[in-house]
Amino acid sequence: MYKILIVDDEMIVRHAVKTLIQWESFAYAGSAANGLTALEMAHKTGADIIITDIKMPEMDGLELIKRLSAEGFDGEVLVLSNYNDFDLVREALKRGAHDYMLKLTLKTESFMQTLEEMASKLDGRRAKRQTAPKASASHSGTQDRIRTMLQEMDSVQAGLPLRLPAHAKEDFSLEQGLRIYSFVVLLHGDERGLRQSGGFQETLVKLADGLFPGNRWTNVIRTGQLRFLLVTAYQTDQLSADPQELARRMMSLVTMYYNVRIGVVYAAVAAGVEELSLEMSRNRQAEGLLFYSQPRIGGISNRLATIEDDEEFRGAEARLRDSLRKPNSGAIDLWTESAMRLVETAAERHIHPRVLKRALSGGIWSVANAEELGIRYAWDEKPWLKKVEAADTDVQLMETIRELAEEVSESIGKFPALPGAREEVREALLYLEKHYSDRVSIADVAAHVNLSGPYLCQVFKAETGQSILTTLNEIRMVKAYEMLASGKYLVKQAAIEVGIPDPFYFNRLFKKRYGIAPKHVK
Repeated sequence: MYKILIVDDEMIVRHAVKTLIQWESFAYAGSAANGLTALEMAHKTGADIIITDIKMPEMDGLELIKRLSAEGFDGEVLVLSNYNDFDLVREALKRGAHDYMLKLTLKTESFMQTLEEMASKLDGRRAKRQTAPKASASHSGTQDRIRTMLQEMDSVQAGLPLRLPAHAKEDFSLEQGLRIYSFVVLLHGDERGLRQSGGFQETLVKLADGLFPGNRWTNVIRTGQLRFLLVTAYQTDQLSADPQELARRMMSLVTMYYNVRIGVVYAAVAAGVEELSLEMSRNRQAEGLLFYSQPRIGGISNRLATIEDDEEFRGAEARLRDSLRKPNSGAIDLWTESAMRLVETAAERHIHPRVLKRALSGGIWSVANAEELGIRYAWDEKPWLKKVEAADTDVQLMETIRELAEEVSESIGKFPALPGAREEVREALLYLEKHYSDRVSIADVAAHVNLSGPYLCQVFKAETGQSILTTLNEIRMVKAYEMLASGKYLVKQAAIEVGIPDPFYFNRLFKKRYGIAPKHVK
C-alpha cells in the first residue's frame, strides 16, 4: 500500500484533497504547508506519492521536485495548479512530475484514476527491479549486444533483410515469449527548449518510463540529429497495448509537457528478433512520410510507405516545367503556384521526399536558366538548391519556395505598360479583393477575366508593378490588420480568415508589411 503526502499552503485545499482520496487503496503519510516541511516528512514517512501545489512559501513545488530528484526519490509526484500556472506546470513535468491536475476541477473519479496510474507505474518499476537479474558482466554484455544489434537493424537499407548473427535469438530471448514494440521518432524543430531536461533523448527515456511500466528492457537510441529509435520489450503476459495508441500518447505528452512536436512511426508488435527485424525495415520504408505535415493524430503505421513514382505526381512535375515555357515578367507567379502544388501532390501521393526535392531542384534550375526573366546573371540559384536539400519538412520546402519567388520578383525590372490591358487588370484586382479569403489560383483569376494565365501574369505585373501573388498577400495583410485592430480576433483566427492558415508564413508576411508582429497590433 503506497503512502501519500499532501503539500499545499492552504489548509482548506489540503483537507479537500484528503477527502477526495479513497483510502482503502492508499495510506495517509500526512500533510505539509510548504516544500521544506514536505521534504523532511518525505524522509521520515517514506512517502511514495507526493501531491503538491506549485506556488508556496519557503520552498515552492518546483524546488521540492528538484530536491527530491537530486536525493534519489523513488516515488511519484502529482502537481496541483491553477489555470494561469501552465508555464510552471510544464517546468514541473520536465523535472519529473507524473502529471498535473487543476484545483478547480478536481473530482474523485478522475483524481483516483490518476492515483491508480501512479500506483501502477510504481508497481511496474518495483517489479522490474525485483525480477531483474543481478548485475553481472555477462548480463551487461548481453544488453550491450542488444543495443548494438538494434543499431545494426536500423541502419540496414529499407526493404533489405538483415543477416542476424547466431547470438541474436539468445540475446533477444532473455526470457521466453517477449513482445517487442518499436518506434521511429522524428523531432520537428530543435532541442533548445529541452536542454534543462538533458535533451530530447533523455526526454524519451522519461516518457518511456511512464508509457512502458514493467518492461523487460527499453532502448532509446539517437540515430540522427533529429531522429530517434525507441524499442521496448515485455513478457507476453505483462502488456497488450495498441502500438497506435502508444504513439498517440507519446505525441500528445511531448506536445503538452515540453511544447515541441514530434512525428512517430509505429510497428506491429514483434514476437522475436526475426519479426522485429522485418518491422524495423518497414519502419524505415514508412518514415519518409514524417516529412509531410498532414495531420496524423495517432502517428504513422509502418504499413504505409513512401513511393518513388506516381502518375499524378509526374503530371504536377510536368506542369512545373511548363510554367516557364514562355517566360515573362509574371511567369514566376505560375512557377510558384506550380511548385506549391507539386509539394501538396507529393504529400497526398506519399512520394518519397528525395524524389520531391529532386523535382523541385530541377524547377529551380529552370528559373535560373530562363533568360527572359532577366535574372540570369544577377541571381545565384546555389543557396536555394542547398535549402531544398536541407529541408526537414514540407513546410520548410514551401517557405523556401515563397522566399525564392519573392527574391526573383524583386530582381525583375518593371516592364512597359501593355496597351488594352487595364480593364482586365482592374477586374483581376476586384476578383482578388472579393476572394482573398479563399484558396485563389492564377487559373481562377485568368478565367474570370478571359485571359490565359501566363498573359494575365505578364500584363498584371506591367500595369501594377508587382505580381498577382504579391498583390493578393498585400490585400490579405490589410484585411488582417483591420481584424486585429478591431480587437475581436486572435492572431490565429485572423490568419485563417484571410486565407493563410500557416501561422509562420502569416507572421512573416505581416511583419514584412507593417514592421511589427501581428500580436502587437492594438
